[in-house]
Amino acid sequence: MRRLFSLLVVTLLAFVAGCSNDGDMVQFSLDKSEVEIPAGGGTVEVRVVSNMAWELTGYTSWCKPSVKSGKGSATGEIVSFTAERADNERKVTYRFKVGGESFELIVRQGKVPQLKTSDIGIHWVMPEGGEVVLNYETNIECEVVIPTEAEEWLSADTRALGLRSAKLMTQPNTTNFSREAEVVVRSIANPIMSVKFTVRQPSDKNIIRYTTTKGEILEPNSGAFNVAITNNLYLDGVGIIEFKNRLTTIYEEAFYIPYSNNQLKSIVLPEGVESIGGAAFYQCSRLEEVTLSKSLLTIGESAFAECKSLSEVVIPDGVQTIGDGAFLGCKGLKSVTMSDSVTLLGALCFDGCEALERVRLSDNITTILNSTFYWCTSLRELNIPSKLEVVDCYAFCACAALPDITLPDGLKSIDEYAFMSCYEFTEIDIPEGVTLMGQNCFGDCPKLERVSLPESLQELGTNAFFGCSLLREVNIPESITKLSAGLFQGCESLESVELPPRLKIVGDFAFDGCTSLTEIDIPASVTHINQSAFAYCHSLERATVRNEHLKQIQGGAFAYCPSLTHLELHSIAPPQLPELNIFDGCSESLKVYVPATSVETYRSDASWSTYASYITPLN
Repeated sequence: MRRLFSLLVVTLLAFVAGCSNDGDMVQFSLDKSEVEIPAGGGTVEVRVVSNMAWELTGYTSWCKPSVKSGKGSATGEIVSFTAERADNERKVTYRFKVGGESFELIVRQGKVPQLKTSDIGIHWVMPEGGEVVLNYETNIECEVVIPTEAEEWLSADTRALGLRSAKLMTQPNTTNFSREAEVVVRSIANPIMSVKFTVRQPSDKNIIRYTTTKGEILEPNSGAFNVAITNNLYLDGVGIIEFKNRLTTIYEEAFYIPYSNNQLKSIVLPEGVESIGGAAFYQCSRLEEVTLSKSLLTIGESAFAECKSLSEVVIPDGVQTIGDGAFLGCKGLKSVTMSDSVTLLGALCFDGCEALERVRLSDNITTILNSTFYWCTSLRELNIPSKLEVVDCYAFCACAALPDITLPDGLKSIDEYAFMSCYEFTEIDIPEGVTLMGQNCFGDCPKLERVSLPESLQELGTNAFFGCSLLREVNIPESITKLSAGLFQGCESLESVELPPRLKIVGDFAFDGCTSLTEIDIPASVTHINQSAFAYCHSLERATVRNEHLKQIQGGAFAYCPSLTHLELHSIAPPQLPELNIFDGCSESLKVYVPATSVETYRSDASWSTYASYITPLN
């Protein structure tokens, strides 16, 4: 201190001497030519000794001087310089102008070392690996430290890092479990200064991937899985639902959210899933794409019912059962492919899939159940399984675009309405072995021209060929004993048909409206001709009924057959006539030929006497 005081005294004496010697000479000095403000902020002082007035120049926003000028003082004037906290190093040069001269003062401030981040969440990376970015702020040199145990899957491009982020690369996770690492970004000069990040990578084995139409997290129903959900997040446009352990079962209504606007757009199920429960994705109306796991065995009933945006389904090899109504009402579905592992395809499975065009069925399906393809109006490509035994009711009803199909040899039955309204059918061969063809099984097939029926057939259902207006050729096997009601009703192109020798009953409306039929020979085995059996056969000219003991002809049996002029009845006794309108609308020239010995019996019969003028003896 004594030395500093002596120096100031010397300086002052010199200044005074100078003033006394030459009043025009600038005498100016600073006690410091450089000063440094603490990095955390503060004030420093400089003493200015001058024989003249002075002015301070060189201002900056971060450093504020206490005064900007002085009058000059032999004892010195104090100037204070103040600054706030500095995050980076900085310097400013001030100039004191006095007389015609300039004197410099350098003010410095060092930076406060800084390393911080607001990025405190888990950094997720997809199972297939990729880049992850750690965000922070710093003004010092830093390095990244990856745990030794994570170095096999996690790495940094360089040890020296930038001031705001670090990029890490991750390898694909081929393990059975998710993995996690705590990555540290720290100061090289002071390792204690650091920030920590958690990097987590799930395993492909334990996640469901999905997307939503609005990029939102989808919350499945709680308890809808055989293992607990550990995380559900949305990352780079993809949702990830991570499970604690291997997922094997998706239970009922897992993703069904009633009375809400379900935003699920796509979903990928992981390997290990063996069962999808009933209605698991019911009414996910925005679901466009689904990838099923190769481990899948069972798809429950109504699992994807009313997923109206779903366009394609591939059933993987291994699936054995597809439940009732699994894809019912999927109005946008166009293509279905299934492997031969499927043995059970549920009823109503594709009912109402009106856009469905192509289906590849398992060759091991033995039954096409009730309404499986009902109202699939666009279906054009379909393979019929070689092991098929039963086509159940309504199975292909209203498949209006389906072309001719080949039925397999092992087929046993075709149930009611099975192929009704298949508008593109032109011919059909029913294979030997089929015993049942149900009601309306080929009704309303307007382009059907030819049908071949097997000798094995035991029952031909009501209206089986109703409305087949182009049907020209059909054989009725000898095994048939009854022509069911409406069997060929409305078959306008049918010109002739040979009835089987063991036939007993011609049912109600059996040939009603067969306007091209010109002749019919009814075998001796027939005992009953039912109501309107041949009504409105406008071209029918000749009919022969060979049974000598015919029991009954019901009302309207030959009504409105204007071309009918020759009817042979070989029955000795007049058959019963419950109604007296069997010949309504027929020509006045109609002749009813009966055995000569029975003419008077017919004419005198209470019912037949109405037609006495028609009665003529057989030759």
